[in-house]
Amino acid sequence: MNQQAREQIKLLRRLEKVISETEFSWSLCLIGEDQSRKLNELANELQRPFSSTGDEKRIVSGYSYWGIEPAVNWQRACTDPNYPVMRDGIDTFSRRWRNLHSRHNGTPYHYISLGPGTGEKDAVVLADLQPLNPEMYYVPVDMSAEMLRLGLKPMKSLPFFRQFRNQLLPVQLDFSVEENVAELNELRGRLMGDEPVLFSLLGNTMANFDDDVDLVERLSKQLLRPQDRLLVEVATASHLDDRMAQQAAREYETSWSFREFVISALRQNTDLSVNMNYVRFEGVVEEGRSLVIKVIYCNQSAKDLKIVLPNRSEVHFPSGDTIRLLITRKYQLKALAAALVKAGLFVENEAYTQFQAYEKVRRFGMDLMLLANSDAGNGPDTAARDVFRRVGK
Repeated sequence: MNQQAREQIKLLRRLEKVISETEFSWSLCLIGEDQSRKLNELANELQRPFSSTGDEKRIVSGYSYWGIEPAVNWQRACTDPNYPVMRDGIDTFSRRWRNLHSRHNGTPYHYISLGPGTGEKDAVVLADLQPLNPEMYYVPVDMSAEMLRLGLKPMKSLPFFRQFRNQLLPVQLDFSVEENVAELNELRGRLMGDEPVLFSLLGNTMANFDDDVDLVERLSKQLLRPQDRLLVEVATASHLDDRMAQQAAREYETSWSFREFVISALRQNTDLSVNMNYVRFEGVVEEGRSLVIKVIYCNQSAKDLKIVLPNRSEVHFPSGDTIRLLITRKYQLKALAAALVKAGLFVENEAYTQFQAYEKVRRFGMDLMLLANSDAGNGPDTAARDVFRRVGK
């Protein structure tokens, strides 16, 4: 070991000592993003051509939570009784997780959470994983440093937090970027070696990406080894038709807190004078696959506008033009299972929660799936048959 490495280890040990001896909320965080580059990427997405349907100018997933105002508004929306998608998902998560975990073989995992959100769900997972592996690392990964900070708050209620806090390593990184995932994989290798890792995409996170299944496939190919697993939570719909699509959109539309959240990225990153009445919620059927909900900001004024961004670039925003603020989905489980099998993943275990129906047979729900890749020792064909049998009940 060279002198530089020895000095780095001494520094890290001193920092660990400082953190463990104080009541102040210090946390170490690895910063992996060039913020100026991300700002330019946001500007490029807002400079796309005219569209009256929210299909050009857009704030892609990640930027919706980037910065203190979006992060705080997201946390507030998650506690809003009028926003049942996230509230019910958080309230029922522990039952789904423990149902799934009770059938698990007790593997001593490390835990890497991709998009930890408000942190309540990760706290539930850690409460069960840490006793099996007291030396485990917890690595929450998010593009937003503010979300990482908010997501660590629930960890303080864990009974083992004081001795565990030096094993928390937040990483600020956009995991939708292929090169970033390669760096995360290298970090995992240096930190955890060949020991098993549980990755997670909770809170219907995958549904917020345009290339949702492609994202999961890339993560699987770059991160999952035979000993690793991926925990994915998705919102579901029993039927794919226009009535269900409109009902799904109304679930989001009725929450003023959610409106404040989706608009906060525009408020923080532009000089646009926002009119909350210009926010539209649209639900459409993605045939044979999912319900797609788009949240759109439309310039309904008679004037053509110019928007100035933090990098001083200008965006032409004519009357009738739109900016897509968010995209999300509710999946049909059979279709999602087929897509995952095609991507080389199979469902090792799953736990499903069915929410109250708005009609007798039309229901929304949440499904928690423990996924492995096809190299994990179970044949994907058999697993696929099991998946289709379960979701077809």
